[in-house]
Amino acid sequence: MTDSVNILEGFVLEDDFAAAGKVSPRTIARYRNQPNGLPYMVWAGKIYIPVDAGREWVWNRIRRANPTKRRLARDGKAA
Repeated sequence: MTDSVNILEGFVLEDDFAAAGKVSPRTIARYRNQPNGLPYMVWAGKIYIPVDAGREWVWNRIRRANPTKRRLARDGKAA
């Protein structure tokens, strides 16, 4: 009896990553090709996305509002 080891544990196919994010595989391909783009690996001719690194990449894309002077003055935070 042999124990099978999944060496691709923690990786998903690009199409599955796209489906989970409700975007097209073409969008994921575009994200991969950006400077500092989505991390990926090619294995046996297929593209795999590391789930943890992909999730971190998505979290790093969160944008926060840059407070304007008017908003700072209104909220009483102007210097």
